[in-house]
Amino acid sequence: MGEVYWEENHDYQIDLRNAAWSLELQPLYREYNLSLADVDWICEFNGNILLIEYKNAKLPFERGFRAAENFNPYSDERVANVVRKFFDSFFYIEAYQRKRPVKYIYILEWPKGDIFSRKMLQNKIAKFLPFRFQQQEKLSPLLIEEFRVVSIDE
Repeated sequence: MGEVYWEENHDYQIDLRNAAWSLELQPLYREYNLSLADVDWICEFNGNILLIEYKNAKLPFERGFRAAENFNPYSDERVANVVRKFFDSFFYIEAYQRKRPVKYIYILEWPKGDIFSRKMLQNKIAKFLPFRFQQQEKLSPLLIEEFRVVSIDE
């Protein structure tokens, strides 16, 4: 059964109680001294494994967080980080033989973001995910079925 989780700044929660199971990878990777990047949550929902990454760049400057105007989700470094989180989290799925279609969801809260900018970002990041690689005839099952960049409202 899934759980309710707080995001890292403890401003918002994600309710995964309707999932068959859910977990935060970071404590597990930390326990075994694995220096892997990880998505915030993994769960199984409706027969799919969801990798969920949440980034809130709308936090107020007065709280001491990076100002939103300095956040650039299109930077090569930020894109590479989101891609790496997929691959390093996929390690868990393979290690525990979770054989289900995988969908990667990047929830991005950003003051300059709208549906069009999220779609452009989605296309940029997707180029580095294994969509083309998995088109090989001998590769089964699919590594990733879908990738989306969405806002909380979406």
